[in-house]
Amino acid sequence: MSNTRNNNIITRRSALKLLGLTTAALAAGGTSAMLESCTAHGPGKKKNNRIVLYFTGTGNSLYVAKSLAGDNIVSIPAALRDKRYNYEADEIGLVYPKYGPVPQIVQDFLAKARLKCNYFFALITYSHNLKPKDPANLLKVLEGKVKVDYLNGVHMVDNRLYKCDMAQNIKQSGSLNVDAAIAAIKKDIDKSKHYIVEPPTPEPSKGKDQGKKPHGKPEATAQTMFEITEACIGCGICVQVCPRGDYKVVDDVAVAQGPCERCLACAQNCPQLAITPVAGDVNPKARYRNPNVSLREIERSNCQSLIVSPI
Repeated sequence: MSNTRNNNIITRRSALKLLGLTTAALAAGGTSAMLESCTAHGPGKKKNNRIVLYFTGTGNSLYVAKSLAGDNIVSIPAALRDKRYNYEADEIGLVYPKYGPVPQIVQDFLAKARLKCNYFFALITYSHNLKPKDPANLLKVLEGKVKVDYLNGVHMVDNRLYKCDMAQNIKQSGSLNVDAAIAAIKKDIDKSKHYIVEPPTPEPSKGKDQGKKPHGKPEATAQTMFEITEACIGCGICVQVCPRGDYKVVDDVAVAQGPCERCLACAQNCPQLAITPVAGDVNPKARYRNPNVSLREIERSNCQSLIVSPI
């Protein structure tokens, strides 16, 4: 009985590791093709009417980007990896998640990007609410680089593992009417509407927040943000989904080291549930990825290394 069980474990370990290696190669090829299609404007090439730049950890922002521009989307982590910074189209959009200020990886990209368009729009996906500082932060980052014609938010599933029960949030996700909200925004953009959201000023807090601080200091690193448990089998999925390239596999175990983007892609996409936030994990058995986005798409968006290899 024990021998049979051990054989099953080995087979599963090998299969998952093979999955990590295979999807790495697919991710590398898919991203390059996507970027080429969005930036090629030479002889015989048709200029794209709309390009959407996006950053995603669990697929929410990627789903919004696809809903607005189909295949004409560009992953910001992949663009940074491939050093592709020049984009020109009639319309250029930006989609990213809110979890504090503008994500550092988005700021890094925008600092180098050259954007030429007639109409620029931006969407912030959020789980709780937008505050006045959220659009203000983005407008400051984009100041002098591109004129923002449209800026709005999309309320989506709260995927903060340290703050909520992911299983309950998934069950209640239908009440958010995400598709209707995206459709309304797409209608605005299709009409080149000019609009900058002005979120209401939040009321003063009536008590101290009893929850733990989710992210710590901005300089927090992956090894201080996450714990890798004994459930890890070294499949390498975390290597492919981390937009900062913080993960490596050493002796069949994942190792985290590097500046953390705080997107939760590693924890949410780990098939073994082996990565858990140090700040807390309300339901360690529940994880989330947007139901309209595949693991392969997340890997293709964020992959920073071409193969799973030891440090």
